[in-house]
Amino acid sequence: MLFSQRLIAPMAGLPKAWLFILGLGLFVQVSGLLFNSDGSRYATQTYLLLFVPTLVLFLWRRLAVDTWRQTPGLILLCLLAWVLLTGSVNAGSSHGPAYWLKIDALILLYVFAVASLARHERAFTWLLVAVVVTAAVFAWLTLYYQFGVLEKLPEYRAVRLQELGWRGLADLDNAIIAGLYYGVFAVLLTYLYVGLKVRGWQAGLLVAGMLGLLAYVLFTFSRGAWLSTAAGCLVMLLLFPNIKSRTLIGLGCALVFVSIYLFWPELQHEQKIGVNGRLPIWANWAERLPEFWLMGAGAGADLVFQLPNSGASYKHAHSLYLQLWYQYGIVGISLFALLLLSLLWKGWACRAQPLARVGLALLVFAMVAMVSDVYAIFHRLSPYWVLVWFPVGILLGVRHPQAKQTA
Repeated sequence: MLFSQRLIAPMAGLPKAWLFILGLGLFVQVSGLLFNSDGSRYATQTYLLLFVPTLVLFLWRRLAVDTWRQTPGLILLCLLAWVLLTGSVNAGSSHGPAYWLKIDALILLYVFAVASLARHERAFTWLLVAVVVTAAVFAWLTLYYQFGVLEKLPEYRAVRLQELGWRGLADLDNAIIAGLYYGVFAVLLTYLYVGLKVRGWQAGLLVAGMLGLLAYVLFTFSRGAWLSTAAGCLVMLLLFPNIKSRTLIGLGCALVFVSIYLFWPELQHEQKIGVNGRLPIWANWAERLPEFWLMGAGAGADLVFQLPNSGASYKHAHSLYLQLWYQYGIVGISLFALLLLSLLWKGWACRAQPLARVGLALLVFAMVAMVSDVYAIFHRLSPYWVLVWFPVGILLGVRHPQAKQTA
């Protein structure tokens, strides 16, 4: 009986050494895409500095039962089990069972690492400061190198930022991915500004960092990144009602009206573009729905579509929600939707805790992004892990007030 009680008891505080190890590993995973010019080096660093120590901690904590013994945790386990089952029995899956077992295990360890550190607010805040500073520095370096050194014109759609352009650093391969990735740090910087007490010089540095991040996101010309960043930052400001947040909301509204006036021709062009490129893809998805709606086409399966009268070919639905339904059927998309709803509910119930509000804002950011831009989350390490699984881990880590009282 005593062993059973210890097994399901809430996780106690971690020693400082473990906080440092988890913080270092997560810093490398979240920011390593910026200071690594080689994908294999980034993966090696993440495995050695994050996944290996997290596995040791996971086993030491007897599989961290308390992390999964909550509604979002149980749903996540069911979702990962369904991914593994689909990858094992569906002939259309892109890889075999061993591959999906590995992906499931890595996601589980990653979410556990984030959740473990999120239960120590001070340590987690230092992690956020470190990753935000790193991202802001690289955002400014990119702006300087692209427009100052390479002398590219900062004009409307003249260039779409996606890399630093020097020795392969901060290369995100795609402007849309780059916009979403840097947008995450803009949301986190908003928290540091309105959620913490900062001195004048610190506030000045945060404002400078935010200008760099927003300028980078702007020059990716990714409308999905624009909307996601705006939604995430707005939710963060609303969840931290104070004089700073109200001032920023007022300034933001004024900036929107000024921008509409100054850039009306460009906005009309963006409206004309709309989602026309995605509409045929979504229509093709709807036409093929009877083929896969129940069991899915297979884990990791490509939704291949070629535009009529064009050589352009696509391999995904340009919407994570549609892509997950295509790959994992009605069960998979239902479990994913339930996971999101349960996390939103938990975050709202725990909103008295600052990190719960951070998780909520980041989750809203991800939910908006997943409408049209994110194409996969059950795959190898990528910026999408920061976008999706990072807020999932935060919200799994925060604890209900009742649980904290009984701990």
